[in-house]
Amino acid sequence: MKLTPLNIVVACFLTWIVSEWGNAQLRLEWWQVVLFLVVISLADVVFRLFVKDLKKLWINEIGFILVSGILVIVLKILWR
Repeated sequence: MKLTPLNIVVACFLTWIVSEWGNAQLRLEWWQVVLFLVVISLADVVFRLFVKDLKKLWINEIGFILVSGILVIVLKILWR
């Protein structure tokens, strides 16, 4: 299994979830965590199927992470 940016995101997310699990400010349900992990894993598989070159895979996945992050921020601002 090759290391990709989406794998790094999953590892960081799981580390954050484990470290904050007992915190009252963490407002994530278990199904939200599972849904996030499934979506990211499926995105990683789709990228691996369509992009064979490792350098292009990294660039595409980093772009996906950036666009997803920007969309989440915009949606949070709009639904405030």
